[in-house]
Amino acid sequence: MSKSDLETLMSGDTSVINPNGRINFTLKDLLMLTTSGLINLSPEEYQRYFRATLKFSQQLIKTIFIPKIIIPEMTLRFGCDIPRDYKCEVMDGQQRSTSCKLFYENGFPLPNDEELACVSFDDNDEFTYDLRGKYFKQLPKVARKHFENYVLTAQTYVDISSVEAGELFVNILNNVTKLEAQEKRQAISSPMSRFVQEKSRFKSYPVFKTKDKNDMVLKYLIKAKHEKLDIDKHLAELIYMTTTDDYKTKGVTNKCMDNFYISHAARKEKKFNSRHIDTLMRFGNQALRGVPQAQQMITPKLFRNFCVIVSEHIKEKISLNPINFMNVYVQAVENLSDKSLRAKDLYKTPFQFKLGGTTVTDTVDALNMLRNEMTKIGYEFTELDSERTFSRDVVRKAYYEQDGKCNICSEEMPEFGEDIHGDHILLYKDGNPTIDENCAAVHASCNFRKSA
Repeated sequence: MSKSDLETLMSGDTSVINPNGRINFTLKDLLMLTTSGLINLSPEEYQRYFRATLKFSQQLIKTIFIPKIIIPEMTLRFGCDIPRDYKCEVMDGQQRSTSCKLFYENGFPLPNDEELACVSFDDNDEFTYDLRGKYFKQLPKVARKHFENYVLTAQTYVDISSVEAGELFVNILNNVTKLEAQEKRQAISSPMSRFVQEKSRFKSYPVFKTKDKNDMVLKYLIKAKHEKLDIDKHLAELIYMTTTDDYKTKGVTNKCMDNFYISHAARKEKKFNSRHIDTLMRFGNQALRGVPQAQQMITPKLFRNFCVIVSEHIKEKISLNPINFMNVYVQAVENLSDKSLRAKDLYKTPFQFKLGGTTVTDTVDALNMLRNEMTKIGYEFTELDSERTFSRDVVRKAYYEQDGKCNICSEEMPEFGEDIHGDHILLYKDGNPTIDENCAAVHASCNFRKSA
């Protein structure tokens, strides 16, 4: 890549890129394009598991200094429909490029391999260098320069959609590893897809916490691992089943989930609205942590179904106690799994067979069995007022009756406007109504802190 082309790219102009062609660039070019914010090197994009392992990264960097193996060609896409407003996305080669960036930033050292004990950079050079175990900053100047000038090649695509990019990655670029269904659909980039990755693995919900930072086994759910994106799969299904009713007529098959990912990519949304999912996950986290017995028996699919039932209650303005509801749910699962319910010569109960399926009948029947059993056992609930938000006239009235002082912090509030919220004096979640007499004017910031 010429200096002028590099400068053009760094300005955000991708006209110098040949669609469906190839470009050559040095590692220094790549790092400059990354620093300028042009290329997205987030390890979340197109990753099957997690970031590259330390061993992988060290051996990759080693090949730059011991050129027995050429680093394979990367694939970049430029133009429209790039996640998070970047100009370029690494479609294939993410772990290679992030490993190079991390090494350059002194994130890890070269391996202590004997092949790195005596390295020369010129056939006519009388000197050799010992690079074993050295960080980038510890390398001699000639080695640092060799690293920066190492040339990579990339196939380029311009102005292709996220769906097309996903299909290319799955069917053409990924020609070595057999991908699971969730790995394939995760390659279809959208705000929802990236939300699933982040909240399952990178900045995960507490309920998906692992036993330790190096372990893929989950702490609060049984039979649950992060391998092959299992948790991504269940969170995606949870979102699908709580944001649309399609599962009631189509089930939760691989084809349904593929179409769900494609439909989100086609929307070209800037951000995924996660408020309802966040509420469900807070409720689920409280429920799981508060019921130790649940941690011994709730699988990801059972947790998914738990959240679906909770979602239905929330949408119907019904307030639930997380601990009580989980206790009843656990009892319902135990009742439906009782060995006495197994037919002769079968190893599962009807509920367990239904729970393991993905068809419409399996999905709907399993949920109905759970709902019916929980109703028989009985649980605590409070019906909420259908109206939750106070009108601005009601809030204004409360503001002047309080002489402009916040009902939460007692401090003076600014002039009445958007920063003044109406708050329930007697809690809404306890079933108290949204009426004039139950409204207090408060700072918006105080209201947000109270709701957090």
